[in-house]
Amino acid sequence: MITFTAEGKLEGDRALVSVKDTELKIGFIGSDDPTPEELLLGAALSCMLLTIHYIARERRVSFDEISGYIEGELDPKGFQGDPSIRPGVLKVKYDIVVVSKDERMGEVLELSLRRCPLKDTLMRGTEVDVKWEIRRV
Repeated sequence: MITFTAEGKLEGDRALVSVKDTELKIGFIGSDDPTPEELLLGAALSCMLLTIHYIARERRVSFDEISGYIEGELDPKGFQGDPSIRPGVLKVKYDIVVVSKDERMGEVLELSLRRCPLKDTLMRGTEVDVKWEIRRV
């Protein structure tokens, strides 16, 4: 089992989140900072690209380039409190381009769809535990 971690705090209208030695500034929609949803999509896309690379290397399948685009749809009414609409990303679309002469690349892509950790996380229910602590000063 591997555990991944991040730490953060609110500073004004942005969240400052530390992952390893990198500090991310995350903001609201409309700010100059990326939103949590955009970072989620960036993480999901990078996970898919790296999964393809990992499986290609594992199976000794060569490629010249792997690139991609991802988009997610969110209805802001859910975040704004409409109980009939989920507040999260409702749909995610990947567009992956692989340049490869190796005929086995299709198999690599099929395996990547099954083995990509963040695609799996987005598609399945994930157990989430939130601990609240209110300090009175």
